[in-house]
Amino acid sequence: MAEKVEKGEQVVEDVEVALVKTGDFFEKHRSLIIGIVAVIVVLVVGYFGVKYLYIAPKEKTAAEEMFVAQRYFEMDSLSVALNGDGQHAGMLEIADRYSLTKSGKLANYYAGLAYLHQGHFEDAVAYLKKFRTKDPVLFILSCQVLGDAYMELDQPEKALEAYSKGISKYPNEVLTPALIMRTAMVHESLQQYGKALSLYQSVRDQFPASREASDIERYIARMNAKLGK
Repeated sequence: MAEKVEKGEQVVEDVEVALVKTGDFFEKHRSLIIGIVAVIVVLVVGYFGVKYLYIAPKEKTAAEEMFVAQRYFEMDSLSVALNGDGQHAGMLEIADRYSLTKSGKLANYYAGLAYLHQGHFEDAVAYLKKFRTKDPVLFILSCQVLGDAYMELDQPEKALEAYSKGISKYPNEVLTPALIMRTAMVHESLQQYGKALSLYQSVRDQFPASREASDIERYIARMNAKLGK
C-alpha cells in the first residue's frame, strides 16, 4: 500500500515539474508563441474571408457568364464563345478574370477545346495545360484533347504523355478504352508495334464490354502481322 502511495506521489511530482517547465517555456518564449498564434488566426480568418467574401460572389458572376459562353460553344459559334458577344464575357476573359473560381478554371478547358476545333493548336495546348480539375471525367477528356492537340503539332511523345495521364489516374469503363486506342495508334504510327499490340490486347482483356473491344481483334491481328507472328 505504501509503495502505491509513493508511486502516486511521484506521479504528482512529475506532473508538477512538467507544468512548471511548461510555464517557464511559455514565459521565456511568450512573444514567439503569441506571434505564431496571431499568424495562424490571421491565416484562418484570411482564408475564410477570401473564400466567402471574395471568391463566392465572383463564383456566381463567373457561372452566369460561363453559361452564356457554353451556349455559344454548343451552337458552334466558337469565336463568340472565346471572345464574348459584347454583353457577356467569353471563355478567355472568364479564365482570366475569374481564375480562382470553378467556372474560371473550366473556361480554360473550353477555350482549349474551341482552339483545337479552330485549328489553333498551340493556343489549345496553352489553355489545356492551365486546366486543373478533380472531376474524373473532365480530367480524362482534357488529357485526350491535349494529346490530340499535340498530335496535330506533330509532337507524338507529348501526346503519349498526355494520353497516359488520362489512362492511369482515373480508370473509366467508357472513356479509358478510347484513350488506350489513341495511345496504341500513336505507338503504331511510330512503328512501336509491340507496345501497340499490348495496348490493343489490354482493351480486349480489361474492357471486353466496351465499344472499342467489339472490333479489337482486327487491330490485334494487324499488329501480329507487323511483328511476324
